[in-house]
Amino acid sequence: MIVFDIGNTDTVVGIYREGQLTKTLRIRSLTNENAVYFEYRLLNFFLENNLDASGFSKAVISSVVPTLTPVFTGFCDRFLGVSPVIVSPVKSGLMKISIENGDELGADLFANALSAYTRFKDNCIIVDFGTALTFTMVSKDSEILGVCIAPGLRTAVKSLFSNTSLLPDVKLEMPETVIGRNSLHSIRSGILFGYDGLVRGLLKRIKAEMGGEAVVVATGGLSAVISTLHDEFDEVDKNLTLDGLYIYGNHY
Repeated sequence: MIVFDIGNTDTVVGIYREGQLTKTLRIRSLTNENAVYFEYRLLNFFLENNLDASGFSKAVISSVVPTLTPVFTGFCDRFLGVSPVIVSPVKSGLMKISIENGDELGADLFANALSAYTRFKDNCIIVDFGTALTFTMVSKDSEILGVCIAPGLRTAVKSLFSNTSLLPDVKLEMPETVIGRNSLHSIRSGILFGYDGLVRGLLKRIKAEMGGEAVVVATGGLSAVISTLHDEFDEVDKNLTLDGLYIYGNHY
């Protein structure tokens, strides 16, 4: 099975063999590029890894970028010879969705919830460090209770730089101290320790509203950046979304 997680910043592709994730590819989700841009990278990835494009029996697509969905759907039809399954949280019937408009739930967040619940069968909070910082809450009865959304780490950094011409660009690396002694240190401190407090505070409030404890799973490309938060997480799994897409695909 091949799965595609089309996100606002990157598209992540996962290859599954006998239930195991064996290969991944990350491509920038550039909406100004045509289909050839993505086809070239995908076909080159297949070539480098000795993957047979005709060897997939199923393809699953999760997308929060509508303009890119037909690009990857077309790739599956033309090069893989399979019509992909498009993740539709409301229509799937795999989990109860208790939000006012179920169609507003992102397919990636649904995949996260499905993956975490399938693994733990308990109250879960999934913290996804992506373009946005999202918290998805799932009950032990397989019910998606709701979502909490804040700007992602890189989004916050870009916003700061776009309005402050004298500040330098900065890598997201956890500083040793809160008190910054230079510009780079000060920015890292404010953003990373600030997000540490944000995540801890929201998790405390979310758990209280859920009536007690919950399994907390972190995912997303930046999930390992804030090392001070790891005591809050029961598990850090960068492939949680891909695994959710694989689980989804097995139901169709």
